[in-house]
Amino acid sequence: MQFRVAEDGQANHQSPTALVERVVQFVESNYTRQISLGTVADAIGYSRSHLTTAFRHATGMPVTAWIIHRRITAARELLGEDNLSVARTCEAVGFTDLCYFTRQFVRHVGVTPGRFRAANNGMRSDKITAPHVITLSNSA
Repeated sequence: MQFRVAEDGQANHQSPTALVERVVQFVESNYTRQISLGTVADAIGYSRSHLTTAFRHATGMPVTAWIIHRRITAARELLGEDNLSVARTCEAVGFTDLCYFTRQFVRHVGVTPGRFRAANNGMRSDKITAPHVITLSNSA
């Protein structure tokens, strides 16, 4: 399986902002696929431990949390706009396990995907989703 790499360059000598931008771009381009911390680290050119430390230091969250956050954001958009089943939505945003998707959705949104859809049926996605923005922590 081929993944789209955010950009080429010297990975290990980047500013925290440049690193975060590359990770976010890679996740944005690939979140619908099977990606993991290892996949992102390989694409960015960092070891998994170095990437985890640098990304967490810059953002306050691990890379895997960002991947899940991006997928949940996309799921909220799909559930608010499309008539895809919850299972198809789960697949469309890169989750492979419906139970895990539902647990993560409840953890991040507070309700099940089905209840979210029922409560937001027909609403525009900009009214139901938060923008997916990462802010750098002050300690970076």
